[in-house]
Amino acid sequence: MASSSRSNNICDDVPQPINVAKPIGGVIKISAEGTQDQKNHYKAFKLDGNTYELGDTVLLAPDSQGQMTKPYVAMIKDITQMENKEIMLIAQWFYRPDDATPKRSGKKMELIGARELYYSFHKDEVSAESIVHKCIVHFVTTEKHIPSRKEYPGFIVLEVYDPKSKRLLKLTSNGFKPDFKEEINMLVQKTKRHLGILP
Repeated sequence: MASSSRSNNICDDVPQPINVAKPIGGVIKISAEGTQDQKNHYKAFKLDGNTYELGDTVLLAPDSQGQMTKPYVAMIKDITQMENKEIMLIAQWFYRPDDATPKRSGKKMELIGARELYYSFHKDEVSAESIVHKCIVHFVTTEKHIPSRKEYPGFIVLEVYDPKSKRLLKLTSNGFKPDFKEEINMLVQKTKRHLGILP
């Protein structure tokens, strides 16, 4: 995944266009305090009149020039403000099957089609202003729980992709580190509550 960054010289006393990201609320953490790399961390920010928070899933504009490329899909894991006031994000990437190895086909692809994404633990820093808009991602553990597109639009995740090993693991796999497994379980439970699936 390519990271997108913009180095704008933003001054506080100059009126800013509406599409400039602005933090919301107070600082929740300061990293590298007292150095030139100091960053203020926030829970949310506003862009184009929309509010984005930690944990939101979003579409990001691809950095291709003149090519028809689908937007990237990512989850916001951190929100920071740089010294020049630019808002940056730590984006945790989803992979489309066409961008991953191995590629899948068959019955599952017929059920999900273009809605399928693979979750990953690959992260990059990107500009908040590369966001196109929010999107919905459903984390489901069995094919019978795949929601209908009409009733529950959005992407579907059944597996996790490791871009280093090129391996796919089901969400129910025991092959994850404990903190990764806990994160996956929380995302699955959030989807179940949204879909009204009882334990």
